[in-house]
Amino acid sequence: MQSSRIIEVDGVFLGAAVALPNAQGWQIVATDDRVGPVNGHVAASWNEAQHLARQAFFTWRPHTKPAVVS
Repeated sequence: MQSSRIIEVDGVFLGAAVALPNAQGWQIVATDDRVGPVNGHVAASWNEAQHLARQAFFTWRPHTKPAVVS
């Protein structure tokens, strides 16, 4: 049976990390757009998976549209 752990920041659910078979690492499953860039990434450890998701969360910048000049 696979094991998984929740990834969250200050109560904000970002996704989960799923342990891969045969200790091949932890795969990040993102549920929040702010951590989308690391979705599917395989980290060597649970701590690394959590760190990568948190780093993506804190460095995320929303896409902005250019100002319309009349």
